[in-house]
Amino acid sequence: MKKVLLALISMTLISTCEKPLNTYSPSTQSDIARYFDSIRQDPQSLREFLWKMPKGGDIHHHALGSVFAEDYLELAQEKDLFINPDSYQLYFDETDALAKQDEAAISINQLLRTDPLERGQIIDHWSVRNHREYGRSGHHWFFSTFQKFESAMIGNEPYFLSKLCEAAAKENVQYLETMVAVPSILERVAKLTEGKDWNPQTSIKDHLTDWFDYLETQGIDQWAGYNTEVMDHWMKSTDTHGVTLRFQTVSLRIIPDLPVVFAHLLLAFKSAVLSENLVGVNFVAPEDHTLSLSHYNTHMAMFHFLRNQYPEVHLSLHAGELALGKGDTQPEDLTFHIDRAVTVGGAQRIGHGLDILSETRKTELLTLMKKRKVAVEINLESNAVILETHPGIHPLRTYLEAGVPVCIASDDAGILRSDLTRQYEMLVEYYPEISYAELKEIVMNSISFSFLNAADKSNEAKRLEDAFEVFEKSQQSEE
Repeated sequence: MKKVLLALISMTLISTCEKPLNTYSPSTQSDIARYFDSIRQDPQSLREFLWKMPKGGDIHHHALGSVFAEDYLELAQEKDLFINPDSYQLYFDETDALAKQDEAAISINQLLRTDPLERGQIIDHWSVRNHREYGRSGHHWFFSTFQKFESAMIGNEPYFLSKLCEAAAKENVQYLETMVAVPSILERVAKLTEGKDWNPQTSIKDHLTDWFDYLETQGIDQWAGYNTEVMDHWMKSTDTHGVTLRFQTVSLRIIPDLPVVFAHLLLAFKSAVLSENLVGVNFVAPEDHTLSLSHYNTHMAMFHFLRNQYPEVHLSLHAGELALGKGDTQPEDLTFHIDRAVTVGGAQRIGHGLDILSETRKTELLTLMKKRKVAVEINLESNAVILETHPGIHPLRTYLEAGVPVCIASDDAGILRSDLTRQYEMLVEYYPEISYAELKEIVMNSISFSFLNAADKSNEAKRLEDAFEVFEKSQQSEE
């Protein structure tokens, strides 16, 4: 009986979150809607309105790429890290640089004392700032930045997570679901695969079962424990500034050794089971990289296998972040990635989903996503910079008209030199007839389709409703 009651309570909470209650008077709603309509063509007023507007959650968010270059630079100077003066690759110290065969690296403070103008070059190399002025490909430049400043993040995660939460709070974001990993543990787990061959002659299911059993004998559970201990420590040490913070943990899709990819994914799933701070698993790195493309079906088989092993673990997958002429993408690649992420990989949310119009089963897939409530995380500025999209070709409207749940997210605000408010500005630019009610529903989706547990989701939904009530009353008083 107790289990039945708990199940009923859980179902009620989930239902409440997916259909937020509207507690405001019709007059308030209509007044705000009219005001929104009056400013949608006024960039300054629209920016001010959207900045103040509660934005719920940012649920497609990479911690490493969301820190601004200036913040990485400040810490690098404080700790006197080493940097290559030509590539602007950052190192922990001289020993680290020499171990990576970089004899040209020098103290970052020495570099800036010699030439203070190098500060601007560092920022340009650690972000996409000025990339067009230099004739740089947004695609190439974006993906080349992460490794350059990663050394500043490692060992300083709570400091930067605190800064990310502070920035979120300032623009009225209440929930941050950010992607993180512990590189040193990923390296150790990769070593567990040594000494055993990947044998494609057997069926993929049998082969993954064999590898699953093998990795358990190699002590992967111990590393999952270490992994969650580290991330739980980050959480405890972070000043969230009132923002609810949760992690997705990730694996890299561009690793050439398939056993290592599987080991990293198994680590991620096992870790997500162990900690309430880890609410989901994701897959990162360029989807249009040659290794990502050639191994795509095998990667989806891995997710299918692990979702069956750990059905309680939430899964979001970057899928369909593809365009012809970018990376190694071929026409065939545009026809199935989102489909297989949903139907094989078992993704509950899709990140980007940009190539939906080229998918062979587009109509059936959109219907399925609507039926299963598979949300799509739309990252407008990221798509514009990396894949050169614009309102005429972006599938945002397709998803909205098909009834697929849409969430607006920032992706990598630091590299993009942007924020979540800007993404909502672009939403209005890309979908100029959007109503205030539709805008608000999209904000609500960021909580409804988050990976929070039922109780936390209910609390955040109520918190968002209350924030909107305060916002709408304040807007009404200002008119």
